[in-house]
Amino acid sequence: MYVRDYFCSKISKADYINAPIDLVMISGVLNTGEFDLKVIDAVAEKIPTSACFQEISGFNPDAIIILIGSASLAEDKEFLKNLKEKTSAEIFVIGDFLLTESKSFLEEFAFIKGVILNFISDGIYWQLKKEKEKIKDMAVREGVNIIFYPKSAAKSFSVNMPLHEQFIKKPYRMPFVRKYPFATTIMSYACPYRCTFCVMNTLPYIERDLDNLFAELDYLKSLGVKEILFLDQTIGLNRNRHVEFLKRMIDKNYCFGWFGFTRVDVIDEEIMKMMKKAGCHTLWFGVETSSDETLRAYGKGYTKKQVLGAFAVAKKVGIKTLATFLIGLPEETKETIEDTIKFSKELNPDYASFSFAVPRFGTKLREKAVKSGLVSDNDKTMDQSGRRITMGTISLSKRDMQKLKRKAILGFYLRPSYILKRLRSLKSFTELKINWQNFLSLIKNEI
Repeated sequence: MYVRDYFCSKISKADYINAPIDLVMISGVLNTGEFDLKVIDAVAEKIPTSACFQEISGFNPDAIIILIGSASLAEDKEFLKNLKEKTSAEIFVIGDFLLTESKSFLEEFAFIKGVILNFISDGIYWQLKKEKEKIKDMAVREGVNIIFYPKSAAKSFSVNMPLHEQFIKKPYRMPFVRKYPFATTIMSYACPYRCTFCVMNTLPYIERDLDNLFAELDYLKSLGVKEILFLDQTIGLNRNRHVEFLKRMIDKNYCFGWFGFTRVDVIDEEIMKMMKKAGCHTLWFGVETSSDETLRAYGKGYTKKQVLGAFAVAKKVGIKTLATFLIGLPEETKETIEDTIKFSKELNPDYASFSFAVPRFGTKLREKAVKSGLVSDNDKTMDQSGRRITMGTISLSKRDMQKLKRKAILGFYLRPSYILKRLRSLKSFTELKINWQNFLSLIKNEI
């Protein structure tokens, strides 16, 4: 199952998928009352290609916005070619590798009208209105030329109301969700930290106007939404603003459960207690490795000691944790990866995610991988889940890495103590069902 949102495409490692935040925000940008908007998620709804084309034809759109990604590039290209034969609509695309490769992509596919380079920008609105002087954050075909419009310089952003009434009807699911329906949104865009394997620091960090955010949360409450994934790259980065957000969440008494990404050096016990009171039940942390040397080399900005401290505080406060680990940075060896696998068990988060390092376009990791001969500069197809391993390390083959990842996942999730811990944590039949489906999918993919 392909997951393509937020400039980071991959194959789902288990049976999970959330509403693509790119399309959620774009639906808000375009929700002005001037357009008739329809959301189709053929991946989440498992719509066959032919049925998807029929649904598009039935709507008869003037413009189509499509998510594509490096993990699914071959399939995406084929879909686009077939789609063009069935519609006269202008086609716009958005996706991870397009941040740096939009010109070559538009040259290859002459029927694509343009590329959206920032999903919180109103550039696509002005493009559809044909007011060229107001367009930003896009690459657009104009006759034989490809025009790159300027980037936004905004320090904060707001969007019109996203079409959550359409998104929440789709079968999105995650193992952290306790009640349904659940929705996805953001309170900031991108990330200012300098992790050299991540594309997010190549984007402008922009915070969302809190009044605009709370208008959306009020609407989600009116729709009966029970849980929210805040898909920010670092929740709580601006401490004063985050405290204001938490106080308003508590005062509003929405009774939402919510979860999302943060960093071990951003939030402390005081903040975690406020987050728990405001409804937060799970936090995702990028742990990456057990090596302080590797953390420094790749710009993480924190230490193994800080990781241990943050997870201990989360456990004390009663917030569940997801630790994400990276396997296959160029200098890694079997020994360093096995140290990380051992550390994952010592840390003992509630959930662990093991992904392969991917040399994404625009990152320093890609520069290093190309220079080391680990990937070709033209290699666009990549997937961090490992179904299609992009590169080995200097000392390990792709096959070696696949074996180590399998060892990491099975070794973490098949521990009797872990299985008992997870079973004891379940509070409803819905949680049991979702966790069981994810467990079966995860194990199936690794055995």
